[in-house]
Amino acid sequence: MILVGVVLLFVLAGDEVWRYFRNPAELRQLVRGWGPGAPVGIILLQVVQVVVAPLPGNVVSFATGYALGFWPGILWVMLGVLVGATVDFALARLLGRRLMRYLMPADRLAKLDSLIIRRGTFYLFLLLLIPNPVGDLTYYLAGLTPLPLPLYLTLVLVGRLPSNLLECWLGSKAVEFGWKEWWILAAVAIALAAAYFANQGRISRLLERWSHIPRRSGRA
Repeated sequence: MILVGVVLLFVLAGDEVWRYFRNPAELRQLVRGWGPGAPVGIILLQVVQVVVAPLPGNVVSFATGYALGFWPGILWVMLGVLVGATVDFALARLLGRRLMRYLMPADRLAKLDSLIIRRGTFYLFLLLLIPNPVGDLTYYLAGLTPLPLPLYLTLVLVGRLPSNLLECWLGSKAVEFGWKEWWILAAVAIALAAAYFANQGRISRLLERWSHIPRRSGRA
């Protein structure tokens, strides 16, 4: 998905993006010259991708690491994730299942609803931690539960941080890449994407199995 997003960016934006791509130091200088507008723009972009998902979040993380470097990048990316997750959670609390019926088929919503009720918080955490077909709809589903907002945001932070750390770190290192490294990254991204799409059903079943905690019968 990272590769697809980057390719689309180059195709749509043309020569200007290519110029900065070939000169990452110049790109970083440009972005940092925006002052407070740079982190605000990244946060807003991340919020938009979480709420309406116009592009994969890993593209945003990778591009932020590339443009700003690792530490400032991961800070603004995660802040955007938390803000976007809060918006989704609040919308689901306010509008309930009426909203969810617009976001997914009724049978799928009923199945996920049932799983979350039966498996509880740990299942939600797994949906946040591990790439799965539910994706960012997890934020909305959490809003249908009685989960307190502080605990929910803690789960989002812990669950989403590892993947964003990796993507932002890769972006920060990509400024040193030559064409060989870019081809390797592209090959790995394609292989991972193919494996994910080919195994979505298996991933869903594994998450359901892992979240099942057998109840122990107590002694009288």
